[in-house]
Amino acid sequence: MVSQVLSADSHVLEPPDLWTTRMQSKFRDRAPHLIHEYNGQTGDFLACEGLRPFNPTSLGNAGIPPEEHEKFSRGGYAVCRPGSWDPVERLKDMDFDGIGAEVFYCGYGMALFSHPDDAFQRDAHRAYNDWASDYASYAPKRLFPIANISMTDPAEDLQEVHRVKKMGFRGIFISNDPLPERRYDNPMWEEFWTVVEEYDLPVNVHILTRQGGPQVGPNPIVDGVVLPVPAFKTIAEMITGTVLQRHPNLKLISVENDIGWIPNYLKRLEWYSWRFAPRFPQLKRNAADYWRRQVYATFQADVPGVRCRDLIGVDKMMWGSDYPHFDSTFPKSREAIARNFVGVPEDEQELILGENMVRVYNLQDTLA
Repeated sequence: MVSQVLSADSHVLEPPDLWTTRMQSKFRDRAPHLIHEYNGQTGDFLACEGLRPFNPTSLGNAGIPPEEHEKFSRGGYAVCRPGSWDPVERLKDMDFDGIGAEVFYCGYGMALFSHPDDAFQRDAHRAYNDWASDYASYAPKRLFPIANISMTDPAEDLQEVHRVKKMGFRGIFISNDPLPERRYDNPMWEEFWTVVEEYDLPVNVHILTRQGGPQVGPNPIVDGVVLPVPAFKTIAEMITGTVLQRHPNLKLISVENDIGWIPNYLKRLEWYSWRFAPRFPQLKRNAADYWRRQVYATFQADVPGVRCRDLIGVDKMMWGSDYPHFDSTFPKSREAIARNFVGVPEDEQELILGENMVRVYNLQDTLA
């Protein structure tokens, strides 16, 4: 086992008053806020006009077994791990779980990517970014925030990129499934990608962040299995639209989509890129080559993916604990790592469990 483990995919559960206290006054009467009953169920629910009420306990119940989730869900914020929003308690959990540092993303903020009011959504993400910066400032050498970028208006979103870069954010977090009129290969985003590349801000494409509404419906088993598909489609569109060709230093990270599917999808991407090459004369290389050059991926428990690491690229894989969410490896991350990394040479473990994260997010001057 390596001496130090870093998590490239962790989260927070935002405090319930984040948006009512930090959004612009013109939006606060519609801001996400706490209610204690919904559809006959008691507990805590984050309510926001334009979105369905959400029980936040699944974002703060790391370590709770599935058979106890329903009972746990009625306890609200009071039963969630306080480290979800309190950095003092978070560091205690990190130490207990053997995690040296974390790149972290929002929690409920993922749902806000589908809010129908673009201006409201942008301000909600700005409010989160301000809070996340404050949260990370408690331990700037252990907590590294990723900024939410709405991807609803190129000019407005570019302003936020300039702002969060000055604030010290280590990457940006975008929707994994934008609306048809603003897909990321649309020329409207060209200046945006140019600046993001110049800033060397990794672009993180995370599950459950589509702009058109929820990705999980009445059948969470089936919907859960296919969660990685939107991220693949979005990234592949950027490749075939020559975004990565024009911006060779742009880094894309598929976050929390697991990795076991990647070898098969890469094979298919490579074959169809060859088969239909005459229709894409603008591509100078096979589409799969751009993926292998510029796309990274995180996972938390994926034995098939680890076994196929040579087909993915050991230098493109990053482990994450997903703390404090319901499918997190906390509080037994070391045990999960041991199960997933059977037979993996120590130098490869070092890369996947930390060194790749340091390199991708430019943490060399902060983390030894």
